[in-house]
Amino acid sequence: MKNEINYILENYLKAKTEEFKNHSIANHIRNVPSKDIQNLAHLDSKKYLVTGSPGQGNWAGVPWIAVFDTDITDSAEEGYDIVYLFCADMSGVYLSLNQGWTYFKNKYGMKEGKAKIKIVSEAWKKRLSSQLSDFPVKTIDLKAEDLKSNLPEGYELGHICGKFYEARNIPEDNVLIDDLRNLLGVYRELKGKMIEGSIEKTNDLIIVESTFENVRNFDEDSFEEVAGVIENQQRMQLEEDDAPEGRESYPKTKYKFGASNSTDFEKKNKNQARLGLAGELMVLNSEKKTLEDNGLPDLAKKVKHVSVEDGDGAGYDILSYDLNGNKKYIEVKTTKGDKDEPYFITRRELVFSKLHFANYYLYRVFNFNPQKGTGKYYKINGNLIEQLFLIPEQFKVPCIKKSSSK
Repeated sequence: MKNEINYILENYLKAKTEEFKNHSIANHIRNVPSKDIQNLAHLDSKKYLVTGSPGQGNWAGVPWIAVFDTDITDSAEEGYDIVYLFCADMSGVYLSLNQGWTYFKNKYGMKEGKAKIKIVSEAWKKRLSSQLSDFPVKTIDLKAEDLKSNLPEGYELGHICGKFYEARNIPEDNVLIDDLRNLLGVYRELKGKMIEGSIEKTNDLIIVESTFENVRNFDEDSFEEVAGVIENQQRMQLEEDDAPEGRESYPKTKYKFGASNSTDFEKKNKNQARLGLAGELMVLNSEKKTLEDNGLPDLAKKVKHVSVEDGDGAGYDILSYDLNGNKKYIEVKTTKGDKDEPYFITRRELVFSKLHFANYYLYRVFNFNPQKGTGKYYKINGNLIEQLFLIPEQFKVPCIKKSSSK
């Protein structure tokens, strides 16, 4: 294995100056190391696929040799894999637990894709940190700044953990194989922590939850509230309904006093955040679909999940557009109960609705089933202060009153 790696490091740059088709180095990368790794590491060929790539049609700036768990992926374009990444200047090679960059580029576009793949990488570094003492490399530099291809930067951003071997000091086969086997253990741990074995569900959930400070760990419990929405984005059913009739008054609140230790506020807040996120995802995709169905795909691409991409506190959750191209500032309020169930709204949201009343919309999602991706909603347009009864539940205390008595 050491010999095969050295052969590539010593001959690749010269080979790049020669014709790519049927070149001996290209054929070597595709075939020889993969067989060597399969045999020396005793990998089950039914479970693991080992393959190399010098490029497709032309020489790659960064050639690679990858090990795929076929339960996860059989392609370097998506999912998670272990890969030997050769630096563009052949100064060394990285053993890397990495991700498929093409998946992110195709789904989100170049700029946003880079941000998303980095989010997923950083999340896994934290999730797997107790297992990474043998793989201290946190970032990688493939020395590919002068290359026109975006693939090397994608590899760098997709890197989760690994090791670097200098060209002048490639370890012996027994060390290389031990390192690979240890990293395969981390790979298996990652596989066990994926959501339902799905690349897309796992990545989607990591990305959306990374923006919520009170929903830090992605796990089966976190996934429950948003699974249906993520899974059924193209098939979900969000049905518009009439808003309830206005009332002249509202039932007065009866306060009950007494100590209680029964409420788990941390769990309650997490559940509310997950439910709110699920409702926002449903409205977000519904807005995009409406624009696309009306022949406005360019506007659909501009729809933005503001609370996720920029953080909470803008005064609204989603920036969308009407069929005339006018902006819509959408605040989403979601509950599983019926349309008359009370909900909470912030002062910031109320003030923003007053300042931008012509373009402000409250989407009140109710009877919501996040697993099935179904629900109903009504919308209110305008200054919410003028349209809603508001009951103060908390008061901000800026200072102490000056006493009027002497």
